[in-house]
Amino acid sequence: MRFGIVIIAIYAVATIFLVTRVDRPRKNPKRLTGRGGDFE
Repeated sequence: MRFGIVIIAIYAVATIFLVTRVDRPRKNPKRLTGRGGDFE
């Protein structure tokens, strides 16, 4: 029982870590246009 809880806790921590790393805005985002903005 405890072993399963430990595995779930490790999985949850790893998932939260990966999500926060991916969702963090980049320092130099790629722009879709050469002029620095998207045209609507």
